[in-house]
Amino acid sequence: MDYFMLVASVSLVFQVAVFILLLGGWMLKKMRLFRVHGVFMFVGVALHLFTIGILMVPSFFLAFIPMVGSSPLSLSLAVAIVHAGLGSIAAVLGVWIVGAWRLRRDLKYCIPMKKWMRRTFFVWSGALVLGFILYLSLFWNLLLG
Repeated sequence: MDYFMLVASVSLVFQVAVFILLLGGWMLKKMRLFRVHGVFMFVGVALHLFTIGILMVPSFFLAFIPMVGSSPLSLSLAVAIVHAGLGSIAAVLGVWIVGAWRLRRDLKYCIPMKKWMRRTFFVWSGALVLGFILYLSLFWNLLLG
C-alpha cells in the first residue's frame, strides 16, 4: 500500500464516521433530543475539519496540484476540484451552524438554521460521494490487484 492510498483510506474511514455521526444526530433530532443532536453535529464538524486539515489538504497539494501542469484536463483532477469545493463549502457552513448554536440549551438559535442544516447535509453528501468516486478511480487497480 502506498502513502497516498493509506492517507485516502484513513480519510475515507473518517468521513464515513462523520456520516454515521450525522445520521445518528438526525435520529436524535427526530427523538427530540436536541442538545445531544447538537453535540453529535459539533463532533461531526470537528472530525470533518480535522480530516480536511490533517489528511485532505496535504494530499491535495502533493497529489493533485502537480497534475494541473501535466494533465489539466484529467477527469480525476476535475472530480478532485469539485470534491474539494463542495467539502470546503460544507465545512464552512457546518462551522457557521455549529458556531451559531455554541452548545446552548435554548433552541431559538437552532430553529432558524434548519434549512441551512439540510442544505449543508446535501452539499456534504455530494462531497462524500465524489470523494468515494475519486477514491475508487485512483485506487481501483490497487484494490483489486
